[in-house]
Amino acid sequence: MTQIALDGQILEINSTRVSPSVEIREEDMTGQASGTDGSEQGDKGIVLAVSGLVSFKRARVLKQLMKLSRATENGRRKVYRIGNETAKTLTVRQVRFVGQISADEQEKLMAWKVSFRLREYLSVTEAKQQKEQAKAQELTVQTTENTTAATAKSHAAVTSETAQVTQTSFEAALIQKESQLA
Repeated sequence: MTQIALDGQILEINSTRVSPSVEIREEDMTGQASGTDGSEQGDKGIVLAVSGLVSFKRARVLKQLMKLSRATENGRRKVYRIGNETAKTLTVRQVRFVGQISADEQEKLMAWKVSFRLREYLSVTEAKQQKEQAKAQELTVQTTENTTAATAKSHAAVTSETAQVTQTSFEAALIQKESQLA
């Protein structure tokens, strides 16, 4: 029996089936031609289609499922930590409800056939992209922190002012030695 838990709450659904799917988007690049070239549109998060039976005697389970599906945090659909073997195999750690949740009465079985979809939140691919973007921004910041602002100096031919040259003590010592040797 497949079990599914959201934030540690086990959903007591009988005959549970979890069917994963992933959408890999690609756009045709050939227009009216007969070529097969396409441009990748990226991998989307894994969707877990869940179905199973909830006995009429366990009406609280259906109520719990509907409550979980409608929950929000900070004005957005709540993200749940998932516990399920299929999700674990596909490295799906967090999900949120998407699409339609249905509960069809099955009179001969004295149960509701429930079905709903959970979409992966912060997929492995998405997390990897975010890390790469953060790393790229960090590199950009590091290169700008180590540089100083350039100040423009006028060329002597353009300005009538004479530039005052300051010498270091080493340069002054070199000039003195050169004059002594000459």
